[in-house]
Amino acid sequence: MSASASQTSPRPSIRENIHALASAQKAKAGAPLYSRLINRPVGRVLAAIAHRLGMTPDQVTAISACCTYVGIVLLAVWRPSVLACVATSLLLMLGYALDSADGQLARLRHGGSKAGEWLDHVADVIKLSTIHGAIAIGLFRFADLSTPALLLVPLAFGAVQNIHFFSYILTYQLRYAGGTPLAKDEGRAGVLKSLLSVPTDYGLMCLVLVLRFAPVVFLWVYGLMLLGHAGYVTLALPKWYLELRRGH
Repeated sequence: MSASASQTSPRPSIRENIHALASAQKAKAGAPLYSRLINRPVGRVLAAIAHRLGMTPDQVTAISACCTYVGIVLLAVWRPSVLACVATSLLLMLGYALDSADGQLARLRHGGSKAGEWLDHVADVIKLSTIHGAIAIGLFRFADLSTPALLLVPLAFGAVQNIHFFSYILTYQLRYAGGTPLAKDEGRAGVLKSLLSVPTDYGLMCLVLVLRFAPVVFLWVYGLMLLGHAGYVTLALPKWYLELRRGH
């Protein structure tokens, strides 16, 4: 056996990767329920598979972006049948799970890079800046809306979601100085916050998009999510400001 061969260790198995990731998770206190219960666990499995295949976090980010952006285009151009809505939502949810996987893969590889974090955030910015516009285009093209003013609902949702995303990312960076707090015990307050943040859950919104084949039902559920999201942001902004002012 050559010296180089003896020094080459096999990659960990998928099971070993999942076990390693179990102790390297982001703190889940306050994370929306879909993220806690579905997206992060699925992302963990995808990260373990990607590590086994020798992929980099940036490659996972790129695949996530491709799934998401194709799904966003389909929102605007594919007539909403049951099949179309389910397929589009699944594609968006896969993109979201891969968006979780890239960060978990970076932790599995003992840290990411500033360039990788930049790429991840830019991919998110493009996603959040376009998805509600695509929903509006789809409604305009395919839904027989009795009140055209209903097209303002996705435009308002896009504004609220962007305000939330940018202010949260800024607060997060200032609070943790670019670091990532890992898993820790949480009390009932963390679980309660997760319940209250349900309207802000991007993964839940992707699931709600399945209802687009029934525009009236979809707009009611989507509109209620918008109201809940706007209320959450209205309460969160002064809270974050005061926390940073106090140095927390």
